[in-house]
Amino acid sequence: MLSRDPYVHPEGTAPSGLPEALTRRAALRGLGGLGLGSILLLREPGVAHAQASAAAAGALPSAAQRDEFWTRDRTLWVRRTSTGEVVKSTYWRNGQLVQSEYERLCWFARDTTLERLMRENSPHIRRALELGQFTKEQVSQWTMMNPIIFDVHYAITSWLGWFNIARPIEWTSAFRHPITNAVTEGSARDSWHMRGGAVDARIPGVPIEQFGRFAQWLGAGGVGIYSTKSFTHTDSGRVRSWRS
Repeated sequence: MLSRDPYVHPEGTAPSGLPEALTRRAALRGLGGLGLGSILLLREPGVAHAQASAAAAGALPSAAQRDEFWTRDRTLWVRRTSTGEVVKSTYWRNGQLVQSEYERLCWFARDTTLERLMRENSPHIRRALELGQFTKEQVSQWTMMNPIIFDVHYAITSWLGWFNIARPIEWTSAFRHPITNAVTEGSARDSWHMRGGAVDARIPGVPIEQFGRFAQWLGAGGVGIYSTKSFTHTDSGRVRSWRS
């Protein structure tokens, strides 16, 4: 799914579908879309009442309706905390990836710290070039992201929508170039951020613990709950979880 060189925007096209990945992850364990409230309650005023009302009205989906979750259009609503940018993008429509929207999200997920270091002619970048660690072309602030991570956040967007919570997910970090990763406190040396397969995020008004529990329930990859830093890490690696 990813380019051979994850630090350079590839010239070809993005993948047109993800049947293998979604099968491997069991379609993120068959997320029930509108029925998620029966599994995890958000601790926010009005949510319990909304869930009870929906259940009473027969709004919780049947198993057949749940199977449709991955065939419907997939929309993300996200905000970058570092720039204030907001995007609402339908990156999957009519059973296939929408190339232009997928690339739009990949740019949105760019390494904004590296972007700043490039503007400042940072010594970190100069040193990496002098040592031959990267070529100028490889010092790129964006890459083709693994679409699985977008699918995870599409599921989270839908989870919020079921509770009528109309606000974007806030991304504090997404793609991270190795130069940036090396100067980021607490970052893993083999971080999935460097592979375009991880996002750190939070949702205003939603406890980090609840965000993390839902992400763990999806079973799509790694989940780290960083309570002291107020974000939840999700990645497309093997299924695992941790707390910090």
